[in-house]
Amino acid sequence: MSSTALPAASAIELLTTPQGIANPYPLYDELRKISPVAGYRDWPPGTVPGADEPVTAWALFRYDQVLAAAKDSTTFSSRDPLQEASSAPSLMLVNTDPPTHEVERKLVSQAFSPRRVKRLEGWLNDLVPQLLANLGDGDIEVMEFAAEIPTRAMVRLLGLPDGDHVRFRRWANAFMLSSSLTPEERMASNEEMVTAFATRLAEHTARLAERTATDGTSEEIEDAEDLISALLRAEVDGQRLTPEEIVRFCVTLVVAGSETTTFLIGNLLHALAREPEVQRRVRADRTLLNIFVEETLRLDGPPQRLFRIATRDVEIDGKLIRQGEWVALFFGAANRDPAVFPNPGRLDIDRPNIRQQLSLGHGLHFCLGASLARLEVMAVLNAVLDRYQTVTLTDDPGTKQTASLLTHAYVRLPLHFS
Repeated sequence: MSSTALPAASAIELLTTPQGIANPYPLYDELRKISPVAGYRDWPPGTVPGADEPVTAWALFRYDQVLAAAKDSTTFSSRDPLQEASSAPSLMLVNTDPPTHEVERKLVSQAFSPRRVKRLEGWLNDLVPQLLANLGDGDIEVMEFAAEIPTRAMVRLLGLPDGDHVRFRRWANAFMLSSSLTPEERMASNEEMVTAFATRLAEHTARLAERTATDGTSEEIEDAEDLISALLRAEVDGQRLTPEEIVRFCVTLVVAGSETTTFLIGNLLHALAREPEVQRRVRADRTLLNIFVEETLRLDGPPQRLFRIATRDVEIDGKLIRQGEWVALFFGAANRDPAVFPNPGRLDIDRPNIRQQLSLGHGLHFCLGASLARLEVMAVLNAVLDRYQTVTLTDDPGTKQTASLLTHAYVRLPLHFS
């Protein structure tokens, strides 16, 4: 797709076409020169195209603009009235501002702790080699495998029955707009997801009440409890999460965590296959894997953009954004800004400022699940490098996701493992 000297209106419209979604980077290069750009029309996650109207937003494509807006939650609100009015459930943390955000994050972080996440490490290191053994060698379509890891991890973390993970991917695809569905199908999927979590929460609440009555204390079972039980117990300054908030957090984990990590695993395996010299280096020195993940997040991080709303009139590089207008922060474009990352289209694990990438958000809204995602992708990369001597591309380039610019990803990716 060529975007040479495209007018702003044409480039911004092409962003939401299947071709633009599959490869937005040439368009970003054009739009970055004239950012901010008015007239971007698209849907926030959790809305229902065909039932909800798209928003019209200013779009930010330069690194300095996106970073400044991401840091300024006072001027650029995360609240999403369109999603609040939609039939879809409202996400927790993602769409809240201070002071509500701090309270919610403290309560959730008490339960969703690094210690609880770390307990998955041994289980993941057993699970991933088993899944790879089932795949075997040769040409393998990796996206089904990629989806198994975060969805199974989420089921285990939440303390849900085996088998619930089968529905997680379908729910996430519907909510995050990365599958093409009718409005009715999307609404039915959202309703099924919320109902399922409300049912599971009721079961956990009953069990927890029974255990507490029997044991007389919660400390003795804390280490063995699952995340839903921990969310029910979480308390900060006398405040607890309501059942509705716990359901919303479970929904947030599933739709944001499982889909984004699935897509990240696919993008990491593709990067490993197409960059033989990088693959050689990380095989020889596994300590480079963390840097490889960071650089792949910069180059091809699944999250591409998030919406904000201006709470006051604000001028950005000579253009006036008025109070109440929508603003789209394009992290995918910021991560390839040549003013910050020279030769931005190259995967370079020696890049000195790799950790400045913005795929996981920044500041107030830095991804709460980042440590879990890293644990999962490191288990995958180590198991792949342990089992296979080479990972290479095939003649089949695979299929990119073309339903929504919210994520940049493969939905089908054949690679050769030997």
